[in-house]
Amino acid sequence: MAEEVVYLGFKINKHGIYPVESKVEAIDKAPSPTNVTELKAYLGMLNYYNRFLANLSHLLKPLHVLLPKDTKWSWEKEQEKAFIESKQLLKSASVLVHFDPKKKLILACDASPYGLGAVLSHKMDDGSDKPIAYTSRTLTSAEKNYSVLEKESLAIIFGIKKFHQYLYGHPVTIITDHKPLIGLFREDKPIPTMAASRIQRWALTLAAYEYTIVYKEGSLNGNADGLSRLPLKTNIEKTRTPGDTILLMEHSATTPVDAKQIQKWTRKDTILSMVLRYILNGWPSKCPSEDIKQYYSRKNELSSQDGCILWGGRVIIPQPGREAMLNELHQGHPGITRMKSLARSYIWWPGMDNDLELTVVNCYSCQENRKLPAEAPLHPWEYPSHPWSRIHIDFAGPFMNKSFLIMVDAYSKWIDIHVMNSTTSEATIAKLEQTFATHGLCDLIISDNGAAFTSKEFADYVKSNGIEHRTSAPWHPASNGCAERAVQSFKEGMKKIKEGTIQEKLNRFLFNYRITPQTTTGLAPSELLMKRKLKSRYCGYH
Repeated sequence: MAEEVVYLGFKINKHGIYPVESKVEAIDKAPSPTNVTELKAYLGMLNYYNRFLANLSHLLKPLHVLLPKDTKWSWEKEQEKAFIESKQLLKSASVLVHFDPKKKLILACDASPYGLGAVLSHKMDDGSDKPIAYTSRTLTSAEKNYSVLEKESLAIIFGIKKFHQYLYGHPVTIITDHKPLIGLFREDKPIPTMAASRIQRWALTLAAYEYTIVYKEGSLNGNADGLSRLPLKTNIEKTRTPGDTILLMEHSATTPVDAKQIQKWTRKDTILSMVLRYILNGWPSKCPSEDIKQYYSRKNELSSQDGCILWGGRVIIPQPGREAMLNELHQGHPGITRMKSLARSYIWWPGMDNDLELTVVNCYSCQENRKLPAEAPLHPWEYPSHPWSRIHIDFAGPFMNKSFLIMVDAYSKWIDIHVMNSTTSEATIAKLEQTFATHGLCDLIISDNGAAFTSKEFADYVKSNGIEHRTSAPWHPASNGCAERAVQSFKEGMKKIKEGTIQEKLNRFLFNYRITPQTTTGLAPSELLMKRKLKSRYCGYH
């Protein structure tokens, strides 16, 4: 019986897997490339045996610089040296042991400023680590802008995905030389809510595996460290498509603050520019100054994108842009609570809550139209189990010389408002059909006892569509509290908007209302009804 077999360029025996000598010899005798096509062919042959290459020579980098399109071909001594030493690397390749499901698995991962590396090993009976496979790749241009924390996290995800067939359903010890990852990815900790969104996604990916994460100093994590610093060239660049552009009907096309301005201000700001350097290059072990204390305490939750600093998913606004942002947030004149909820969905800076409170307190329109405390609590209804199951309707007016039909979804607090030329049952049914064409029929309508809602025509309409209709107690409008509160919010909001026609004011009010988190639900009506945030000007800050 044969003790070893040659298969697809590999020699396999009971000890492990080796490169076939004849194949290695073919690579060893390959002449120096004279053009990009020949270089790619050589690197392709070398890449076929990358699982054996524990520490690709740093001289491979001069070879990679010749690959991009439109690069002038220039084969110098530096390239020739890299070419020769890469051959020697393959000739000295170590044996890879066979995977054994009974042995412990170790995944060592590391990242450098330009690459990722991972080594999957077995813990042998004598306590030594024997490699099963090596892998590495270069970072894309976008990934090179990640923070140190994100690059090190990406290295773990890269290793996990690359060796999924070995790791899924099998306990593994993950080794990293970046200590903050221990707190972020500890298997007994919940997913960090204020971490960058990509960190949260990666934490969810890791949750599918049975792992223990362990810290090891970089000097002791040399196998993965070498691969990350000497990665294989990969073609995984993704073309960034331009973001969709929208023009809100109530605004001009120019936003008060955009990502390029924030990037410029961040670069010029003494404190934020220092914070950005720490995010990209690594934080010191101790807070360097009192000025960045609030950022240092959040260091594991900060990230960067296109030169802007993010805390979780919220962009940090430098000092020159804060006044414009406060005006933008308050242009719909929300109260303090709603204004804070809206701001916390998109932006942050130290002391932001206090600045928001002062903006509302110093706003003449807000104080002039401030409502009096409620005389009695509104009638409580049971909270619906799903969106658009129960809607409350009512008329508002005459208001601004017009009548309005108000419809509010009890689950999401989404409001639809129609300007009415008439408040008859026929006109009301027409507006209901217009709304139902967008959102579908509801299960239950709550209204007062107005003539438009108690007519036979209205009763026949709801019955024919399988909608239950209930009316509030006579002379007690608070029993239809959801509609009453919507009417109140509508009137207050419209009074605070000083410019534009009635339809323009209504459009502005509805948009701002629908994107603002509600105090009762903690989310914007659009998020609960549509399961997404409506795109607004706040989305363009990073």
